[in-house]
Amino acid sequence: MNIAILSSGRTEGRNFHKNILKGFDIIICADGGANNAELLGIKPNYIIGDMDSIKPEVMEKFEKESVKIIRDNNQGMTDTELAIRLALSLKPKKIILLGCIGNRFDHTIANTLSLDKIPDEIDAVIADDKNEIRLLKGGALNISGTKNDIISVMPLTEVKGLSYEGLKWAVNDRDFGFGWFGVSNRMTGNNAKISVDKGKILVIKSRD
Repeated sequence: MNIAILSSGRTEGRNFHKNILKGFDIIICADGGANNAELLGIKPNYIIGDMDSIKPEVMEKFEKESVKIIRDNNQGMTDTELAIRLALSLKPKKIILLGCIGNRFDHTIANTLSLDKIPDEIDAVIADDKNEIRLLKGGALNISGTKNDIISVMPLTEVKGLSYEGLKWAVNDRDFGFGWFGVSNRMTGNNAKISVDKGKILVIKSRD
C-alpha cells in the first residue's frame, strides 16, 4: 500500500501534485492540508489533527463526502506527525509527504525531521515540484534522474563511511561531523548512489 500525506504548505505546480496523488492508495490530510486537497480537487480518505487550520467550508464539504475525520488535540505532536502515525498504522510500503515545504521555516524543518519517525524499510520522501528530500539512516540510497540533476547531502549527525557514485564531485569512504554539507553536486548520468556506514544524512534532489 502506498500512502500520501498532504500538509498545509505550498502546493504550487498543481498538475504535479494532482498527478502524484493519483498513484496513491490512501490520502491523509494533516489538518490544513485538507485546504490543499480542496484546491487540488482531491478527496482524501482521512483528515487528522486538532482542526485549527482547516477552513470551516472545507470541513463541511468533506464531512458531507463522508471523509473520515480524526480529531486529535495532542499538542506534543505536529499535525504531520499525527498523519505519519496514522499512515504507519496502515502498514504502507511507501509514504510521500506533500505540502510540507512552506513559508513557515519552523514547520518546514519539523516536517523534514519527521522523516526520522518512519522506519527504514518504508520508502519515504518529502516532495514538491522542485525537490525530493530523503533521510538516509545508514545503508545505501539509489537515485534515479537525469544528467546534471542537483544532489545535495546534509549530515544531521556525525557520519562515517560516506561515499558517492555517479556524482560529479566524488566522496569515497569519508567521515564528517555535523555542520559539513555538500551542496549542488551533479549527477553524471541517469543513476547515482549514496551510501553511509553510520549516521543520518538528508539527501536532496532539486530542480532549478
